[in-house]
Amino acid sequence: MKNGLLLAAVAIAGLVVLAGCSKQATSSSEAIQHAKTLKTPEQQADYLVSQAQAFVNSEDHQEAIKTAQYVLSSVDAHSHAATDLLEEAKAKLAADAQAVIGDTKKLVGL
Repeated sequence: MKNGLLLAAVAIAGLVVLAGCSKQATSSSEAIQHAKTLKTPEQQADYLVSQAQAFVNSEDHQEAIKTAQYVLSSVDAHSHAATDLLEEAKAKLAADAQAVIGDTKKLVGL
């Protein structure tokens, strides 16, 4: 019984920690500030890459770009994950811009 309660307490504590780490930041600035509280550069890079991916997934490409650029300039210049996300976010942002240009041309009759 005592071991079961201890195991349950440890499991709940682990879930609370994981839930806190997986919350999506509302901006790249918020993500960067949170990353600065993490102990190691590896933890910071992993957290920021996950946040950049979350920004890409939510189609907030500008925030994804800012976050990935920060990883590469200030945390891990060799992060392949950050490089890949940066390229993906830039490509999607460019595609969005082209779509807006195309829509605008249709509206003005070009």
